[in-house]
Amino acid sequence: MTTWTTRAAAAVALGIACSSLAGATPSIAAQSAAAPVSVTMVVALTAPPRTSGLIDAELLANYTSEFGLLTKKLNEIVDRPVAIGIDPSIIASIRILGSEAPESALAWLDRLAGASNETFPLSWADSDLTLPLHAGSPGLLEPESFDFAIDPALFASVADESSTDHSASPTPTTSPDVDELPPLPTAESLLAWGYSVPALAWPALNSVASTDLTTLGTRYDHVLLSSTNVGSTQARQGHAMVNGVSSLIADDRLSALFGLTVAASSGDEWSAAMSQLATSVGAVPSTVDAPASILIAVDRSVTVNDIDMGLTISTLANSANVRPLLLTQLLETEDAAAPLSDADRDEEIVATVKALLLDESRDRQFSLIAAEPERITAARRLDLLATLSNASLATASGWAAGAEAFSKASAELRGKVKIVKSSSITLWADRASLPVTVSNELDQP
Repeated sequence: MTTWTTRAAAAVALGIACSSLAGATPSIAAQSAAAPVSVTMVVALTAPPRTSGLIDAELLANYTSEFGLLTKKLNEIVDRPVAIGIDPSIIASIRILGSEAPESALAWLDRLAGASNETFPLSWADSDLTLPLHAGSPGLLEPESFDFAIDPALFASVADESSTDHSASPTPTTSPDVDELPPLPTAESLLAWGYSVPALAWPALNSVASTDLTTLGTRYDHVLLSSTNVGSTQARQGHAMVNGVSSLIADDRLSALFGLTVAASSGDEWSAAMSQLATSVGAVPSTVDAPASILIAVDRSVTVNDIDMGLTISTLANSANVRPLLLTQLLETEDAAAPLSDADRDEEIVATVKALLLDESRDRQFSLIAAEPERITAARRLDLLATLSNASLATASGWAAGAEAFSKASAELRGKVKIVKSSSITLWADRASLPVTVSNELDQP
């Protein structure tokens, strides 16, 4: 029996067991006026860790191929009862390639656009939102410009695109004919998407301090927090006003159980984890008078088995004691006040981020010698955000390698313009011209 068949059979058996259990004691259910637990599930749709701000065509073709990583991820979540946090760098990386975008990437983007799932945008490259703040950044780090990466030859002329409407809703992006180039993009059109919740921040697990939440609240309408990051919360409270900020509260215990289930390496392991998850969700107190609404969010550090993701979502959603709840519906539930429980960040990681911010600052100062400084600073900002991705930070080795690569690239950048050492000159006159040779390896004057 294949692993998939084993998991599927276990899911059917588990569903039958839950249904039987739910109907075994109707009198007790009636007396307690029990109600299903409303469950909202959230997952992040991201690319693998990288040190470059944009994903190149070769990687996109690989990721979106029939058995590519992004294809597998989408297969397991598309049209299932789960909200998707989308990494906008994937969308922009495909669109910015214009007529050279891989066919598979365009088809993948069309499929995502047609999905029935609710969506919201992650930060660029799913970068850690609060680490820079802990490291001294005066505000949230965001992309500055994409002009440096746009090749006009891959797009229609400005005159041809003058009537184009860059709406916020996604539209089919089928590969153009030779005579039908896509319109020249803007920052807005590269990032445009019909998000269900357009301004929801999802910081890393238990990473937010009070000052961070204040900063996030000025940029976002809502913030998704882990329950350990919030004080005095009830198990069935999935939406609250935390320090005055509308916050979704992910139940850490149930989210961890969900993570164990989707990371299962065998059918037996998945069955045991799924049973524990279903039992734990069913144990959440929920009555007609006080219905429970919980949020389950898969932490980015979890290594997901793609086969298990879709099956886990469907099995939990179809459990007799569970009622799937949309993300937008959860935001409409009661939002009682709750305090934030301040989180601390690893001092060593914060120190490294301070060094990266200093590197970016030095790059910014250096860029002033260039004719178009923003071409340098915008590219370096995207690279920094990619370096700070939650996926990179999930492993010590990956984080160390990424941070080192960013610092090395900064040093190389600042070494691209220099005075070339010439032969020794003895000056006999009191006035004369001394030749100075400057070497410029930048892609601009």
